[in-house]
Amino acid sequence: IAGHSFQATMPLMMVLTPVILLVFGAAVFAAESLGAGRGLWAWAAGTYAVTLALEILGVATGAVFGEYVYGDTLGLKFLEVPVVIGFNWMVIVLGCTTAAQAVIKHRLPAALAAAAMATLFDVFLEPVAIRLDYWTWAGGDIPLQNYAAWFAIAFVSASVYASLGLGRRTWLPAVYVAVQLVFFIALRVVI
Repeated sequence: IAGHSFQATMPLMMVLTPVILLVFGAAVFAAESLGAGRGLWAWAAGTYAVTLALEILGVATGAVFGEYVYGDTLGLKFLEVPVVIGFNWMVIVLGCTTAAQAVIKHRLPAALAAAAMATLFDVFLEPVAIRLDYWTWAGGDIPLQNYAAWFAIAFVSASVYASLGLGRRTWLPAVYVAVQLVFFIALRVVI
């Protein structure tokens, strides 16, 4: 938050954004995966692949989230989509899903709650992401289609997570999402 709050450090923060997402996301996933079976790794790989493919389709056609393009802040791109974006999707859904499952024991309501949390996360993320050149929406307005897509994607991913019998091993993924949420709420005020 402090690094993004001062013009002198903002260029460094912009360069470090994909590195920070990758390093801290990997640390969170590593903690969650300790002692976990192949199911978690399969879910993570599948979630990464599906969300990256949906982002690629979305950028190319506007059919998934609405019409948008990625800026340069999130780093290396594949077919106009930052490669870190599918990974961040996976970690955000993991955090929301493990938090929901800790409170709600039934699969369907837990998946619905996880999807709602992920969508609410995006509500706070969007205005800051636009200001930081993560992406830009055609016409400047965030379409409702974006939020519907976030909900649907997170719901399916959380449902698959539950159907594989996966559950929280550590609170770290939920804490990570909470920290990112605080970051985006604070930056909404600061920048």
